[in-house]
Amino acid sequence: MRRIILATALLCMAAVSASAQTPPIPRPPGPPLGGLCTDLAVVGWNGSRSPPGAPLADNEVAIYFEVRNNGPRTYNAPDDNKQWITLIVTMPTGDQQIGVNVLPASSTGGPVSLARGSSWRGHVRATLPAGVTRTRHPAARLQLAYAPASAGWSPPIDCNTDNNRRNVIFR
Repeated sequence: MRRIILATALLCMAAVSASAQTPPIPRPPGPPLGGLCTDLAVVGWNGSRSPPGAPLADNEVAIYFEVRNNGPRTYNAPDDNKQWITLIVTMPTGDQQIGVNVLPASSTGGPVSLARGSSWRGHVRATLPAGVTRTRHPAARLQLAYAPASAGWSPPIDCNTDNNRRNVIFR
């Protein structure tokens, strides 16, 4: 019986020694710079046959969108020309931007901000390329874009760039 207890104790000590030498399991990375980021994300969309303004022509589409700040910080930009959402179709010759809308869509110019958890909503209206219809079209997506760095402006640190685009379907 003493031998069994001694053998068990030795096995336990060996296991503790081995686990002490095993490196810890890495944690998933958190937001960069201790949460000093914003995260504008395309969180919603819907094809629309009746957007605000004039009725759609046969060769036009409109996509309603929602862009939300999922990050821990308020997004700030000096004007509404620093961020926009585009509607892109993947044509055989490559990606083609067919529509664009500055964010926020209702801005009158000047500085813009989007608080954590808040959203911008609007429509992207676009003319379809030749051969593309609402019911027969190549892959399409909404995609966020930021202006390149310039005097007094640096694009934001984005916590998650995977949510900057969303596949869409025309209706």
